[in-house]
Amino acid sequence: MPERQSPVDIPPGAPVHRDGLELRYGSIPLVLGHNPTAIQVDNTGEAVAIIGGHAFGLVQLHMHCPGEHTFSGTHAAMELHLVHQSSEGTLAVVGVMFIEGMENPALGSILGAVTDREHPAAVDLDTLVPQDRAHIVYDGSLTVPPYTEGVLWRVLVRPSTLSTAQLDSLRAARDGNTRPVQPMGDRTFE
Repeated sequence: MPERQSPVDIPPGAPVHRDGLELRYGSIPLVLGHNPTAIQVDNTGEAVAIIGGHAFGLVQLHMHCPGEHTFSGTHAAMELHLVHQSSEGTLAVVGVMFIEGMENPALGSILGAVTDREHPAAVDLDTLVPQDRAHIVYDGSLTVPPYTEGVLWRVLVRPSTLSTAQLDSLRAARDGNTRPVQPMGDRTFE
């Protein structure tokens, strides 16, 4: 029986890490991936996350609307998952919550590609992800089938913003692709 599933609820007082996560992103080609349940961008560029001193190449990013992880039981408007893999095959996901506010230019580029509007050939991931890298650490799983466990999760504490129009576009394209929160069981936040 699976015991280390994601997403989870992040309670007040969960340890926040300020070190151990470096995102070397920049711009990557804007290549939409085939994903029937989420808007996905496949990485064909050089984006890398350094987690605990180990390099994990960015494989793809995708979005869940509303957010999957909760903070004290509250969902964000949207959650971005940046899925990475090490050369040994270990998966690591960086989760970024989005709340309604200012328009996000990088997200606008991705949504433009989805709706076949004119869009740039690249997307700047540094404008998609908050500069504050404070994060929560736990061991979990993918949130889509086959729900593979052994995934290193880094959930950023500081949210990014998206406009109401961007949120409406996401909802129109892929609403309700959120897995329910899973029990922590005997796990702890590291």
